Amino acid sequence: MKRSPVFLSLFLLLLAINPLQSRSFDQWFEDGAMRIDLVFSGTASESSYALEGLRKEPFFSGSKHVMIDPFDYGDHKFEVRDAISGDLIFSQTYCTLFREWQTTSEAESVRRAFSHVLRFPWPKGSVKVDVYDRDKKGIFQLAWSGNFDPESIFADPTLARVYETADLEIHGDPEEKVDILFMAEGYSENEMEKFMEDAKRSMEYIFSEEPFKSKRESFNVRVVKSAGPDSGTDIPGEHIWKNTVMNSSFYTFGIERYMTTPDYRSVCDVAANAHYDQLYILVNTDKYGGGGIYNFYSISAADNRESRAVVIHEFGHAFAGLGDEYFNSSVAYNDYFPLDVEPWNPNLTTLVDFGAKWKNSIKKGVPVPTPPEEKFAGTIGVYEGGGYVAKGVYRPMIDCRMHTNDAAFCPVCSAAIERMIQRHTGR
Repeated sequence: MKRSPVFLSLFLLLLAINPLQSRSFDQWFEDGAMRIDLVFSGTASESSYALEGLRKEPFFSGSKHVMIDPFDYGDHKFEVRDAISGDLIFSQTYCTLFREWQTTSEAESVRRAFSHVLRFPWPKGSVKVDVYDRDKKGIFQLAWSGNFDPESIFADPTLARVYETADLEIHGDPEEKVDILFMAEGYSENEMEKFMEDAKRSMEYIFSEEPFKSKRESFNVRVVKSAGPDSGTDIPGEHIWKNTVMNSSFYTFGIERYMTTPDYRSVCDVAANAHYDQLYILVNTDKYGGGGIYNFYSISAADNRESRAVVIHEFGHAFAGLGDEYFNSSVAYNDYFPLDVEPWNPNLTTLVDFGAKWKNSIKKGVPVPTPPEEKFAGTIGVYEGGGYVAKGVYRPMIDCRMHTNDAAFCPVCSAAIERMIQRHTGR
């Protein structure tokens, strides 16, 4: 398969830094993970962070070769530096439900708090952790800092919640694979057999789609049997409330189909039982809905007739940072993609900095912007409509998995997924 210039550039970059970073892991880190629990608080116009606690978790599954995030993705970034030398030894870009909430109308008049968690390999010496938030111009700005000495801090090494885990499909060591972890939400103790079947089916959904199908051996898949008191999930619009492990709910931000959980700390408590790079919350319901947040979590219904499409679509968000390409469905966001800023998502553009996107993949003679006409069907171009608005935001093809439930990933989205797989595996 022909590789794009962006893909090849990343490949060469990873080759160049792999030897250095491999040595750096043993220099700076040891087994296990440092977990920093934070609380976000804020409104539409401002936010603050507060330290809630520390834990020492048994597993860190990320690459030992690429510890500095090569992508300028996400609404947030955190960096870990050696406290003495100032050397950057780890970084991660990500998104949060809190940042999404900040773009809603409620955030204009209400102050809310959301739990958050930072995780990185357990350091051998003192470290400085800096958290950055992306501002309205798309630039990361320092938002919070903390200093942590592993020899003097009190970090609870016990699991907050203990659950049985199981392997669904293992192809290698965690640091050399993308590790997906399915977690049971809204399953009672006597429904664990159903959860296992639902998880296996959802895993097959992902691997039935390219490029995941061809890259299957780049992944490991595990489950956490996180049984809870009640079966199902909250449906506030129908006055249905359930007592579940991770406190999931439909009607996030008032949108019926948007199912999430603001309780990220509980999500991470469950996940700490196993290796993971990507978290997938599988909810025991047949109601249509779900969500996916980059380097945060994916969540979807297990039993809806559209579950295959939703599972794959939401994983595209959470794993590869792909943005929504639709513009004709209701959302709660206000100006989620400012038209004077280039989106960080690899499959969306406002043409502010199109050269950093898929410009080199457009064939000669294809107009920019590209009219959605029959003659351009299956052609990479610049089609207006995406990111929840009909004007000013553009997508790579007329249709794609990130646009509708009926299409496969387009070449631009597929290339972004392949780059992310390589970031985790080095191949």
